[in-house]
Amino acid sequence: MTQHTTNAKELMLGEVPVTVREMTVLQVRNWLAEMQNPGVKRDLVGEALFLDCSFTDLQRMTTLTHEQLNALCPSQIRQVIDLCKELNPDFFAFMGLLAGAPEMG
Repeated sequence: MTQHTTNAKELMLGEVPVTVREMTVLQVRNWLAEMQNPGVKRDLVGEALFLDCSFTDLQRMTTLTHEQLNALCPSQIRQVIDLCKELNPDFFAFMGLLAGAPEMG
């Protein structure tokens, strides 16, 4: 079986190197399954500070940890989101479709 390598780019946020990856279809499926799980505890700041995506989404697409995200300024996180959007346009388009869809369940 061959190993699939996704597209990735790196950026520096001060002294912190951040790798941003293109998500696989399986990662998108897992994301959707977690979104449909009502028992998952939600972090309001992590979920709503940016309209584009949550901190959990960023952790899926990057090497950033929860602690690293908490230490960043919003302007730095915006840089990461912009690169995530560049590498994952289909994921963001899918999120947009779901945002306009009736409740799944």
